[in-house]
Amino acid sequence: MGKRGTVAAILVIACSLMAYGAANPGKVYEFIQTDRNVALFSNLGETTFTGLRVIFAGEVDLRQAIGIGANVELASNKPGVLVLEGEIPPMGMIEIDWSLNGPRIVAAGWIDSDGLVWIDVHSPYARMWYEIPQGTDEWSEGCISYVPIDIRFKGNWSKDPDGSTLVRYRWSWSDGVVTAGETVERTFEVPGWYTVILTVWDVEGLPDSATDTFYIYRYRREDDE
Repeated sequence: MGKRGTVAAILVIACSLMAYGAANPGKVYEFIQTDRNVALFSNLGETTFTGLRVIFAGEVDLRQAIGIGANVELASNKPGVLVLEGEIPPMGMIEIDWSLNGPRIVAAGWIDSDGLVWIDVHSPYARMWYEIPQGTDEWSEGCISYVPIDIRFKGNWSKDPDGSTLVRYRWSWSDGVVTAGETVERTFEVPGWYTVILTVWDVEGLPDSATDTFYIYRYRREDDE
């Protein structure tokens, strides 16, 4: 990269975010595909639930069902219906893993004394990650790169848990720029805080958004003097 003047800027973005994407902390249900199907259920309310009931489109080959900040045990695994019982306090999570070619989840609900509290398992989830050009320096506190620089923003890790294709991607930044597409590219030249929001829609018009904030600041390079 050539010299760009005596004053340059640095873009700081966490390496973990670039590598793994940004989960939506306000999403009760998220569906992830790795070498298997993974469903994450998060209790974001103020109620402590006594279980979780999950209904699949067919018989499921269960790999594991564990509590994260929650104490649960498998109570029933009848064909197409999974029941976990125990204690799921606020901010507690349950992770369910099953085979990659297994059936999708069609319904789920928290169990409490009044019955079931249904969970939305059909809305999409938005997830973003970044690509920074080769030559980016890495420091212990994160990843940096001199700007002006083109940053590629990718939304291809966003998913519809029903298996349908997402029909719309919108990227909006706090400086007023709005673009559309699964992958978009921007050139950053002005230092300051930036917030980016990715919103996706599925075929039924259901939306979800993911947000991230980063800072571009001025930095004087010794070799530019």
